[in-house]
Amino acid sequence: MRNFADYLPYAILAFIGFIILMTFLRRIFVNVGAREIAIKERRYFGAKMPPGRVIATEGEVGIQADVLKPGLHLIKWPFEKVVQKFPLIEIGPDEIGIIEAIDGDPMPPGRIFAPDRAQNAHNNFQDPVAYIKQGGVKGIQLRTLPPGLWPIHPYLFRVSLAKVTVIPQGKIGVVYAADGAPLDPGRLLAKAIDRHMNFQDSEQFIAAGGQKGPQVDILTPGTYRILTESVPIGGGSEKKPGLFSLRFYDATIINENNIGLVEALDGVPLDPRDYVATPVEGHDNFQDANEFIRRGGQRGPQKDILLPGTYYVNPMLFKVIPETAKEVKPGEVAVIVSNTGKDPSEEVRRRMAEKVRERLEREEKQHLSQAIAKLDKLDETDRTVQEIEEELKLSDPADGRLDGGAHEAYVVPEGFRGIQEMVVGPGRYYVNTLAVSPIVIPTTNQTVEWTAGEVDNTFNPFEVISKDGFTMQLEVRVVFRVKPEDAPFMVAKIGSIESLIQNVMHPLIDSIFRNQASESSAMAYLQNRHEEQERAEARVRAHLLKYHVDVVNVLICHIRLPEELMKTQTEKILAEQRQNMFNAQREAEEKRIQLERTKAHADNQKSLMEATVGVEIAGKRSEQRKAEADGEAHYILATGRAEAEKVRLMGEAQGVAYAEQVNAIGAQGVALVETLRVIGEKGVRITPDVMASGGTGDGAGGIGTLLLLNLFRDRLQLDAPAAGSNTTNGSSTVVKR
Repeated sequence: MRNFADYLPYAILAFIGFIILMTFLRRIFVNVGAREIAIKERRYFGAKMPPGRVIATEGEVGIQADVLKPGLHLIKWPFEKVVQKFPLIEIGPDEIGIIEAIDGDPMPPGRIFAPDRAQNAHNNFQDPVAYIKQGGVKGIQLRTLPPGLWPIHPYLFRVSLAKVTVIPQGKIGVVYAADGAPLDPGRLLAKAIDRHMNFQDSEQFIAAGGQKGPQVDILTPGTYRILTESVPIGGGSEKKPGLFSLRFYDATIINENNIGLVEALDGVPLDPRDYVATPVEGHDNFQDANEFIRRGGQRGPQKDILLPGTYYVNPMLFKVIPETAKEVKPGEVAVIVSNTGKDPSEEVRRRMAEKVRERLEREEKQHLSQAIAKLDKLDETDRTVQEIEEELKLSDPADGRLDGGAHEAYVVPEGFRGIQEMVVGPGRYYVNTLAVSPIVIPTTNQTVEWTAGEVDNTFNPFEVISKDGFTMQLEVRVVFRVKPEDAPFMVAKIGSIESLIQNVMHPLIDSIFRNQASESSAMAYLQNRHEEQERAEARVRAHLLKYHVDVVNVLICHIRLPEELMKTQTEKILAEQRQNMFNAQREAEEKRIQLERTKAHADNQKSLMEATVGVEIAGKRSEQRKAEADGEAHYILATGRAEAEKVRLMGEAQGVAYAEQVNAIGAQGVALVETLRVIGEKGVRITPDVMASGGTGDGAGGIGTLLLLNLFRDRLQLDAPAAGSNTTNGSSTVVKR
């Protein structure tokens, strides 16, 4: 039995043989991974590569163009070997691969990027042999690699990566080509090329004759795979130039109540007689620049405009000028001056001029007849109607020069170039001010004042010299209007309301008032203010009629005379007023005297009548009183006789009564009774305030005497109250001696 030492030499030989076999197999068999490629090199035997070649395509000695792709490959070792394995080229979803060929045919003169002569024969550079044999050209290739894994020969091709081009919303991309045919003479932009797929097909761009420089086509918002500047894979600071470069611009935004005026910077030359280019169709609001150029769009101001919105317009071809929409307010019209249309022929101008002339003559005749009628009423002279008419039709040399220019001939019908006969009414309009020029004319009453006040449309007051040499200052107001149908003709002759006021009305009215003031004295001008105002209005109306202006009225607001003249006039007026007042007072007094005289006569007449009637009345009254007196006398006589008889009878009866009383009670008793009766009837006090009595005599006699005295005193007071008796009632003092 053999031991292990006996087999050791065989084991070693077997191991060495295995190693040799494995080494041999490794040399002749190469396994390439799924994400790798392998590059072969031929050695020792084979033809030499042609001069200038780097990669062998026919089995020449050197690096072989044939690439070992993933899998197991047999190598003709030792005449071939695998130089190196390389990972596949990976192009990301947001990247493109830029290929630069190290070998191939030389670059055509004047070219920067290599044309792809092999087309699809090399299968996106995956078949280097086909690339070389089909005439591939050295340099940066026009064909690019889309996203994916690519087995690219690293000794033949260098790969750089470029980011996809993203145009954000609200932006546009203007493309510049670094290679291609030269621009056409006189052109600013390269002509458009079909089927280049928004510059993503560089081969088609060059093959179809794409030109260097800024392109007429633009890129709108989106993502594009364009051959632009790239960075080599594996690092490196040297960037590879691209066929295209981009500049970003904002999209054109036209806001509300605005428009965009467009001026083309390239295209067919504009006719020198035209102000704006002849419009072409199909350019989609200037967003299809290629169609604009293809249809013969002209450079210069365009008639078409951009309305409010967002537009993707090539700013290298079109210049957009923002402009506000035009608004014609109520009480206004817009006169349109068109820069487009046919040139009016001499016949058209003649017809329009004749039309204006007939209309002006008709209106002038009407206004003149009205003015003549007014002036004929105001005029105190014996001027004829013909003389007044000639005065109103006088015009200064400036009128003649304007009339001689025949500016109204430029008012033309629709479709012709010039001032349009039809006006535009109130509203908002999107007007191309490069093609038409709207002139807004107010049709309501306008006021111009010559005053010292600070208001619009004012001038300094007129300083005129009267016939007697005094300087007067006049403040004047003129109200006028332009009828809508007259607005184009006024614009044709004057230009605007401002020009009308500054260049026509101010000097014209100044001249009229100066001439008119020089024909009258200062005080007469002041006193005849209304008549002077009417004359001035008639003259102003007749003159401004030639300019198609309707005068509403002319007012003299204030007349300032020199201070010394006003002082003298004031004193004169005051003296006249005093004289008038004195005369009036004198007349009033005379009338008053006459009135008093008449009144006195009237008053005496009344008294006279009263006296006459009074005499008659007195006579009647005398007769009446006489009759009454006779009746009264007869009455008194009869009454007296009756009273006397009554008294006699009463006395007799009283005497008899007293006699009987005396006989009965005695004389003192009768007296006492009568006294008491009287005291009772009259309420007489019988007790004195102070009484002094002696010791002699009887009481009855004293009391009776006292009563009689008191009765006597009261009687005296009743009979003579006015005498002012000093006797004190009820205060007698009786002293007995």
